[in-house]
Formats: sequence, structure tokens, C-alpha cells
Amino acid sequence: MLINITLQTFMSENDLELSDSRWTNVKDQYLPRLYNLGLERYTTTSIWNRADKFQLAHIFEYRDKEAMDACLPIWGEIEATWREKIMNKTTSYRGIQISCDAPDNN
Repeated sequence: MLINITLQTFMSENDLELSDSRWTNVKDQYLPRLYNLGLERYTTTSIWNRADKFQLAHIFEYRDKEAMDACLPIWGEIEATWREKIMNKTTSYRGIQISCDAPDNN
């Protein structure tokens, strides 16, 4: 599994909410295509323990590097549809999953 964690830091809470709202409005058009190409799971979190910052963390879990590479053009397509850019600092980290633990629900 290949995991991409992208952190976005916005200038204001309004900018964060606008970005989240834009994604909510279009995600149903794009997620099925991304899942078909190998995106296994997508999670967005609002970072709440940094009171002085307005941040979102996006966690993308791909089947493998090839799946991620296949999805990148779709992410570019999504970005291109937004005429008005929302000022933010974006930092991405990519890694290979080496461990995963979960409770046994039996």
C-alpha cells in the first residue's frame, strides 16, 4: 500500500471551509474513477489541536505506486476546474505502509 499524506494550511477558517465545500460539491463525480484506478481509501481530517492554524490533512491510500500514478491526472483535472485559487500552503508526504494494526472485532 502506498500512502500520501497532504497537509493544507489556510490563511483563515473561511478559506478552509470554502476548500472543503468545493471538494464536497465535486467528489461524487471523481471518487468512483479514482477508486477504479486503485485508490483504496481517502480521508480528510480537520486538524484541531493547532489553534493558531487552519489545516486540513488528506490521507490517500493507494493499492501501489502504479495506482497512484494512474490517479494523478484526475487530481490535476480536479485542480484545473477551480478557476479561483484558495491561498494555502500544501505539503505532501509519500510512503509505503510497513505496519498496520487494528483490534480484533471477533
